[in-house]
Amino acid sequence: MEPLRFGIVGCGVISGTHGQALRKLEAEGLARLVAAADVDKGRAESFVGQWGGVACGSLEELLARDDVDAVTLCTPSGLHGQMAVQAAQAGKHVLSEKPLDVWIENVDSAIAACREAGVTYGGIFQERFSPAARKVKRAIDAGAFGQIVLACAETKWYRSQGYYDSGDWRGTWMQDAGVFSNQGIHSLDKVQWLAGPVEEVLSATLKVGFLRSIEAETLGVATVRFANGALGTITMTTLSYEGFPERIDVSGTTGSAMLVGDHLAHFHTREPFEEDAAAQEPSEAESGDTGAAKASDPAALSGDGHLGNVRDFVLAVHEKRQPLVSAQEARHAVNLLNMIYQKAQVGLYA
Repeated sequence: MEPLRFGIVGCGVISGTHGQALRKLEAEGLARLVAAADVDKGRAESFVGQWGGVACGSLEELLARDDVDAVTLCTPSGLHGQMAVQAAQAGKHVLSEKPLDVWIENVDSAIAACREAGVTYGGIFQERFSPAARKVKRAIDAGAFGQIVLACAETKWYRSQGYYDSGDWRGTWMQDAGVFSNQGIHSLDKVQWLAGPVEEVLSATLKVGFLRSIEAETLGVATVRFANGALGTITMTTLSYEGFPERIDVSGTTGSAMLVGDHLAHFHTREPFEEDAAAQEPSEAESGDTGAAKASDPAALSGDGHLGNVRDFVLAVHEKRQPLVSAQEARHAVNLLNMIYQKAQVGLYA
């Protein structure tokens, strides 16, 4: 198996987490970093100085390289869709940071382009790879929770005005949007991964530009109905000083669970939930931290989830299968995001 050769596009905060993951995968013989691109070529040069590869000053320059098999998109969210189309047309596999885009039309265009080009398209939702989340998912899929009746998601974090001022794209409708799109997109993904897709947004109230000089929302509450009939609430803000860990809880007629960050804070089923020995996960105490740090620091990531996410994508390319976080899977979060924006009549739906 030849290592999959990666080019990273966008050398901002999250790119280092991908550089670290690729270094570990290179040690496993699975992948390696060969190039990185940024519109600020000096930033690309600084990145490759730490992680290796060749610096490029544009996406086009990187895509022209014959030694790049796949690209990882670490650019502002609103650029992901169009860049995925460009990469697909250049014959490159595409791994996109969350979300696949802010707007669902761009996601669908990218999915169509990747399908037409015959390249693999996957997303980053690293929280799906935590042992705690995977245990809850297995239990639900095995029927241990019975009928799901309620699922709630909370992302109550803190971001200062200085955070938004650090990039002219931050908080803009076209390139980033607000807390539901950026910080809270993991909650929109994970609550549907566990409880099933949302069929209807019953209500949504979002406050745009509230207490921060940005275009998009800093505070919002939505109520939803899942396809299985369960109800849910989604609450998000970037104004909660200094932030709480993200929380997802799922209630069923025979079981319930609460995830606080990557930590399994509550797990009870009426009947003992037996797992195959090969599927055993670390104990609750070992199953991840609460994610308290990233509630106030966007760079506070352990990297373990990303490593699992990127490794699965690489193996999916080699094995000619869909990654666990396929583009179709990652699309659900953007679809729900747009349903909430539409119900609240904000952004493109104002």
